[in-house]
Amino acid sequence: MEQSVSGVVFGLFCRKYIAVFLSLLLTSVGAAAQEEFESPEPVLISEAGSARALAVNAENWPGGLPTSSTASVQAGSRIVVFVTNIGPMDGEGANAFRVFASAPDGKQYRLIVEDLQRLPKRVGIYALTLRVADANGYNGQPAPAKGGLAIRVSWRGNTSNRLRLTSGRLPVPDPDGLVPSPAPVRQPVIAQRFTTGGDRIRFMEQATFGSNSALDFRLRQLGLKRWIEDQFFKAYPTIPYSNFAQKPFDDTVGCGGPYGTNPDVDLCHRNHYWIYDNQKWMIREALYGDDQLRRRVSWALHQIWVVSARTVYQNRWMQEYTEILDRNAFGNYRDLMREMTLSPAMGEYLDMVRSTRQNPNENYPRELLQLFTVGLYMLNQDGTYQLDGQNNRIPTYDQAKIDQFTKVFTGWSQCSSAANPACANIAVGAPNFIDPMILLTPGNHDQTAKTLFNYAGAPNQTIAACANCTNDTNRIAYANDSLNRTLDNIFYHPNLGPFVAQRFIQHFVTSDPSPAYVSRVAAAFNDNGAGVRGDMKALIKAVLLDPEARGSRKTDPTYGKMREPLQYVTNLLRTYNVRAGTHSSSGPTTPPASCQGQSDGIFHWIMGDMGQDVWAPPTVFNYYPPDYVVPGTDILGPEFAMQNTGSSFSKNNSILYFTMGQGMWLESATASNPYPYVPCGTSLDISEITALASADTTGNALIEGLNTKMMHGTMSDAMKTKIRTAINFSVPAADKARQALFLVASSSQYQIQR
Repeated sequence: MEQSVSGVVFGLFCRKYIAVFLSLLLTSVGAAAQEEFESPEPVLISEAGSARALAVNAENWPGGLPTSSTASVQAGSRIVVFVTNIGPMDGEGANAFRVFASAPDGKQYRLIVEDLQRLPKRVGIYALTLRVADANGYNGQPAPAKGGLAIRVSWRGNTSNRLRLTSGRLPVPDPDGLVPSPAPVRQPVIAQRFTTGGDRIRFMEQATFGSNSALDFRLRQLGLKRWIEDQFFKAYPTIPYSNFAQKPFDDTVGCGGPYGTNPDVDLCHRNHYWIYDNQKWMIREALYGDDQLRRRVSWALHQIWVVSARTVYQNRWMQEYTEILDRNAFGNYRDLMREMTLSPAMGEYLDMVRSTRQNPNENYPRELLQLFTVGLYMLNQDGTYQLDGQNNRIPTYDQAKIDQFTKVFTGWSQCSSAANPACANIAVGAPNFIDPMILLTPGNHDQTAKTLFNYAGAPNQTIAACANCTNDTNRIAYANDSLNRTLDNIFYHPNLGPFVAQRFIQHFVTSDPSPAYVSRVAAAFNDNGAGVRGDMKALIKAVLLDPEARGSRKTDPTYGKMREPLQYVTNLLRTYNVRAGTHSSSGPTTPPASCQGQSDGIFHWIMGDMGQDVWAPPTVFNYYPPDYVVPGTDILGPEFAMQNTGSSFSKNNSILYFTMGQGMWLESATASNPYPYVPCGTSLDISEITALASADTTGNALIEGLNTKMMHGTMSDAMKTKIRTAINFSVPAADKARQALFLVASSSQYQIQR
């Protein structure tokens, strides 16, 4: 009896211990998954019983909350409106808010926001001062007519209700169906809501090349911050670099004959003189790499520090350029600046390799300033333009300054001296695109004085002429010192932080970020908290963890970015467990064991048809310009520059291949084709959504499954109804699943990453 009682007690203890352990485990996982609060949607305050915005003229506003709207709304007038249900951080001011206006003629305007003030006697209510003028002027200027303007306030990617900004009274009800939102009687309480699974999916879309269940589980374990830190120490790359040997410029010499001679010669051309393997490697890294964050950062850097395979066409040349991006993705921007400056690929692409003091070439220094570092115009820290007394933008530099910078970048050439230990990777008969450029002929470097940027606190505003360049040793020392001084002069320019911040936000989160978001990220770039400028890790964390980036859903219709073709395709494929192909031209087949069940990544032409030929942008301005404005709006939307009738048609066709079709067919090796171009193929695993379609014939479970995994719960009721109608036929569950998947993936809602 005594033994049995002790056994019972021990059993109870074990069960209690296990329960406590599981509780702690679930709590830690929950804490990791819910580490951020949602940013609430602002509420624009109206008059009582009216959809007219509560507004007064700024010049005669006495402070406090008015009881009625007295504003005289005229073009250019300064108006105060009132918002609630917001909780700005310390230092978060007017540049965190945007006010959008719609005119009766359908034109859209972004009004100028000048000031934000807390109302001291009405806690939780804020006064927002705005000017009735378009901030950019893309659609001209608003001219408030009868009925005024319908306005809304945007904050951290969320939008408020819409109200009428007008001098006159409104009919009741309002013709646009706007509803009153009077000031709360009591102090408003902002609900503290944790982010949900939708935010994890959004984060995966931003920080990786697409969500999948394994990554989602990892994020549940670690949380977003710890996952980022974990990525900083991931080995890379997951898919090894190909490391093909360098070859002569002439492909017929390098491969022993022209393409078409025999399969082995053809394979040589494909491996060495095409970017076939670079593109295949990049796509496989995006699909299967463990180093997802590094790959995304490296891809973003490629679109800033552009080198194109249209000029740098050998596989190994592009690989060395890619390795520079990879090495510096989590390093310091200053190190990237030097390494990229001396990159043989960059030297070839932007002609620095041919620039001498006798025949200087300004191509690289011009693009270094305009596209890679400081931009054309002086910036405030929040990325907005500095203006002169006539409201004109202030140029960062002029042609005379370009001429001065050009002197610094003369004399550098490929490392082709076998006697120089720096040229360790020289290959007989082939140009050296592996080792950094050197001063092979030191006398080709310009040794005269240079005048650089002269901003407050600028280091090295001038570089003196060389006083002792009487031998090559001194000439080389002078050139290297001049280069370092010049790069420091650019690196500490006040434009660099906001310039890089805005580019990275555009690539990862949203095309048209608020100035406040840019300012916060620029601050992290300027100082990582330990006095270090240019820390890429600090930059990345600031971009991905900012409150404007985070949240389970964003309601501002101007928020987000169009998915560029590579990310558009990889997001879909990763979401549904991309694998090797299951079909060939002769029908169903089993891919070779060497494929290990994985896609070969060979479908680069799909992205090319959409306007993004991977590693081969058409110009140094990238696949699309960063300042492209969506036609008919005042919204920055760089990726929309690739959008046209042809690319839209290609998108639908591409999604059709993977959803309604059987994906990319593989090719089997034969005696006449021993090296198939598509050895493994690519397909989706739709078993999960097929099961949903089979279990619920109404289609509701299938639609909600797609909504959760692809649109993080934001699918509209109208979209659900259309899909439900489209799949409401008596067809096999797999066909129904494919049809629904195609409709979601090809929809405009999915094409915008939000």
